Order: sequence, then structure tokens, then C-alpha cells
Amino acid sequence: MSSWPFPVMRRGGLSMLASGMKTMTSTLRIDARLNGPPRSANGGFASGTIAQSLGGTASVRLIRPIPLETPMELEMDVNGDFGQVVDSHRHLVAEVRQADPFTMIPPVRPGFGDAEAARAASPLHGARHLLSNCVVCGPERRDGLHVTPGPLADRSDVLAAPFVPLEQDATDGVVHPAAVWGALDCPSYPATSLLDGRIGLLGTLTAHRNRDVFVGERLVAVGWTVEHHGRSTQTASALLDERGEVVASARAVWIELRHQGLVRLAGRFRHFLHPSEGSGDNTDR
Repeated sequence: MSSWPFPVMRRGGLSMLASGMKTMTSTLRIDARLNGPPRSANGGFASGTIAQSLGGTASVRLIRPIPLETPMELEMDVNGDFGQVVDSHRHLVAEVRQADPFTMIPPVRPGFGDAEAARAASPLHGARHLLSNCVVCGPERRDGLHVTPGPLADRSDVLAAPFVPLEQDATDGVVHPAAVWGALDCPSYPATSLLDGRIGLLGTLTAHRNRDVFVGERLVAVGWTVEHHGRSTQTASALLDERGEVVASARAVWIELRHQGLVRLAGRFRHFLHPSEGSGDNTDR
């Protein structure tokens, strides 16, 4: 049994409009800078963008890769508590549902220095794979969030990284909610998968912000595993302020890809052919 509930969502296939439901429709577009895997959006940024349609606290299930710089339609039911995102081909790419506010409590509360040491120890440094250029965790992304998670020195089962938001992800000093979701995304990656070099993709992300996040805050992103079932792992993450208070937190489901050897080979081959694909600026900081 799960330690905490995940919303059960209908499997994708038929959009709400096609099914005849009464809906409200709006348009979404994810900026090209906000990639995770090459040519598709970072799951946290995409989920956070989608979640804003429901007021911010929501659960988003990612069904297909979210395209970049491509108009997508968000179809909401008239009550505003459930929605679906379809791409330009009318393929269902994501579902979103309202969630009750919550706060995930981390097993430890590392300080900013601990988080810096964890980031420096991250196995993502110098590695080439499908997420090397991720806007959140990509170590070489000068225009990214620099939230590159690594294991804590005394708790290798817990990942951490510093997060100091910049103006590029804010308006009038307030960090965009989607960027907060992004910072919660990559640290929620299963620690054992990160340390063993196994590649997985985000399936579901549910997040709640306890307050606004501001440019220049010295935050700590921390992530930990809750349950593991086959290729599916339930994890959680939180952003802590300098007092150790939880600013925002998330629950996540990660799905490990099959054929890991082929996935790693594809990532290295793709980088060899397109070394800067999917990034705005890959210059070392």
C-alpha cells in the first residue's frame, strides 16, 4: 500500500472535446529553453505550467513527451478540477487534476553547504546521457537552474542541491511557479537510479507551494525515495529555506526505462551528433 495517495487518472486516448464533455479551452506553449530530454520539455517546468490552470496545487500525469515551442490545447472541465493537454495532432500528452494542499517532510534537513557538497559529488558531472542538457539539473547549462542533485555525504539515499533563483525565472522578484516545480522535479529522481546510472522519466508530479519564492533566496532542494515497485518508484522532494522550513514540496512517480544499455548509448550518440541540442546556453559557469 502506498504511504500517501496518488490520484487515479483515466488513461489517455480520447480527448475531452472528442468525448463530448463540456470544456473550457486555452493554449499552452513551453519555451525552447525549458528542455529536459532533447527536444521535449523538462517534466517539472511542464507540469508546473499545466498546474497553473488549476490554481497551482495539482497533480500532473505526463503521458507523452511535452513538445517545445509548439502550441498545445488545455481542455478543462467546466468545474475547473480536471483537464487534459493535447498536442497539435490531437494526441493526449498530459492530464491534470486538483490536489489538496500538503507538505512533505524530508527525513533530514541539510544546510546550504551540505547541498553544495552534494551537488559537487553528483554523478551527473561529466556524464553524457539523455538528460545531460536538462534545464534544471544539467551541470553545463549556464542558463539553467543549476539544481544538479547529488548524494548527501552522510545519507547517500537522500539527494540534495542548492537552488538560488535568478531573474530569468521570475517577474518582479517573484519566481515563476513553474520554475519552483522544476526545482522540485530533478531532486526527486530516485537516488539509487542516479548513483547506479539508470535512466528514468517522470510519470507523475504533484506539488504544493507554501509561499512565494523570491529571487536570490538560498534554498536547499532535497529528495528522497518513499516506495519502489519494479520499474516504478514513488519519491518526494522539498525546498527548504535557510531556517530549514519547507517552502514547497512534491510527490513524484518515476518510471525506469527498459533496455538501459541502449538508452545510454543513444544519449551519447545523440550528443556526439548534436552537442548543444536542447539548450539555450551550455557554456560552463
